[in-house]
Amino acid sequence: MRVKQSSRGCCWWFLVVVTLALVYDAIVYTVHKKTEKSEGAASIPGPPGAIEKKYVDALKIAMQFFDIQKSGELGHSKRFSWRGDSALTDGSQAKLDLSKGMYDAGDLMKFGFPMAFTATVLSWAILEYGDQMAVVNQLDPAQDSLKWITDYLINAHPEENVLYVQVGDP
Repeated sequence: MRVKQSSRGCCWWFLVVVTLALVYDAIVYTVHKKTEKSEGAASIPGPPGAIEKKYVDALKIAMQFFDIQKSGELGHSKRFSWRGDSALTDGSQAKLDLSKGMYDAGDLMKFGFPMAFTATVLSWAILEYGDQMAVVNQLDPAQDSLKWITDYLINAHPEENVLYVQVGDP
């Protein structure tokens, strides 16, 4: 009986050692392949390369989408004749200006979390592709949309331990 338990323990340890060795080899191989591919790549973004019209058009439409979703007094940023001001009194019951921000679901509600996510992704895109956006005149609209969102988010957090996460008239 004693011999069987000992052989089971040896087999278990052998399997653990083999598994760890395979994992180690996979990590070394992956790191080696990654560094091999990235040796020729620049680590800092450079000037934009060739510009493809289909991507420029897609970016312009995306920036228009942000403009259409804006809430509040549009003023000089109004790019569409059919789009008017909206939600000018949001936050007035709490004596706050929560009129800015963006809608996200075709209704009259503004949700903080999706808006914060949008701001995060938009700011990341500006950081990564700002040079390319500037070449096709879309950096300013992107920055304006980001500021529109952050102005709202700042106003939605008027004091410590207070955050308005959902605003609107359902």
